[in-house]
Amino acid sequence: MSDIGEILIVDDVPEQITFAGSILREAGYKVRAVTSGGAALSYLERHQPDLIMLDIKMADMNGLDVCRKIKSDEMTTNIPVIFFTSDGSPQTIRKGFEAGCCDYVLKPFIREEYLARVKTHIEIARKTIELENANSELKMFTSAVSHDLRSPLSVMKMLIDTLEDELENGSGDDVKQIMEMLKGKSEQTLKMTEHLLEFSRVCNAVPKIESIDLNILLEDICTELTALEPDRNITLDISPLPTVSGDSVLIRLLFRNLLSNAFKFTRNRENAVIAVSAVDDRKYEIISVKDNGAGFDMKYYDKLFAVFRRLHSDEFEGSGVGLALCDRIIRRHGGKIQAVGAPDKGAEFSVYFKK
Repeated sequence: MSDIGEILIVDDVPEQITFAGSILREAGYKVRAVTSGGAALSYLERHQPDLIMLDIKMADMNGLDVCRKIKSDEMTTNIPVIFFTSDGSPQTIRKGFEAGCCDYVLKPFIREEYLARVKTHIEIARKTIELENANSELKMFTSAVSHDLRSPLSVMKMLIDTLEDELENGSGDDVKQIMEMLKGKSEQTLKMTEHLLEFSRVCNAVPKIESIDLNILLEDICTELTALEPDRNITLDISPLPTVSGDSVLIRLLFRNLLSNAFKFTRNRENAVIAVSAVDDRKYEIISVKDNGAGFDMKYYDKLFAVFRRLHSDEFEGSGVGLALCDRIIRRHGGKIQAVGAPDKGAEFSVYFKK
C-alpha cells in the first residue's frame, strides 16, 4: 500500500476518467481506471485499491449494482466506495448509501471538495483497519493470559496450599520437594510473562522503513546460529536474495525466528538441509525458508501463528511465541506469511514482502 493511496476510478465516460484521474494524480495518488462495472469487478479479483470512485449511471451495469457486489464480497467489503453522480436527489443519494457507499460527489464536482472527501475516507478506512487489528491483538492477549497463564498460577496456588499443610505436619523432605516445584512453576510463569511483553512491544512498534539487503542479513544470522552448534552437519543452501523495504530490527527478528526454528526442528537429522530462496511475482517479493526436519500436521495450521500454541512435544524447546512474532512483524509491513509441512517431512515458511 502506497503512503498516500491507490484509487480505482470506474466510469464509462473516458473524458470523466481523464479529468477525475488528473486531479488525483496531481495530488500524489496512484490511479487505476476501468470503463465498466464488469471490468471493475474483474480488476478487484486481483487488486485491492484503497478507495473506489464509482459512477452511478453506466451502460453495462449501474454503479448501485456494482457497489452491492463489492460490499457482498468478503475480500472487497471494507474498501470505501464514493459515488460520482449528477443526480443529487434525495432518492438517488439514499439508494447509494443503501447500496454501501460511504459518500458521494456531485458532477460537475469542485476540486477541493473532491480531494477532501477522498483523503478523509482513505484515512477513515486505514484507521478502521488499524482498530480491527488492535482489537484482534487484544482478544488474542486476553485468551493467552486467561488460558495459558491460568494453568501455572493454579498449580502454584495448589502447591502453596499443600506447603502450608506440610509445614504444619513438619515433614521436611516433602516441603523441599514442593518448594522445588513452586520454583519451577514460578520460573515458567515469569518466562511466559516476558514473552508476552516482548510480543506486545513488537506488535506496537512503529516500523522505521529502510532498504535491507537480505543476502547480508541472512548470512549474518546463519553464521551466528551455526556457531552455536558447531558439531552439527548442516547444509545451508541460500539463493541470491533481493533487497526489501522494512524495519531492519524487526525483519532481523523475523528471519532469526524462522531460521532458529529450522535449526531446531532438524536437530534429529543426521544431515540437516536448510534452504532459503526467493521468488519475484507481480505484487510480492517471496522469501522461503525450507527444511527437512520434523515438519507439522497441516490440520493444525490455524494454531501455527497463535501465541503459546506449540505443535510439538517437549522434545523441542520453545515458548510458542516465535511464529506469532513473525506473523505480526510481516503484517506490520503490509505482507503475510504462509507455511506448508507434513509430519517428519519438513516444513517451508514463505514470507511475502509487498512491493
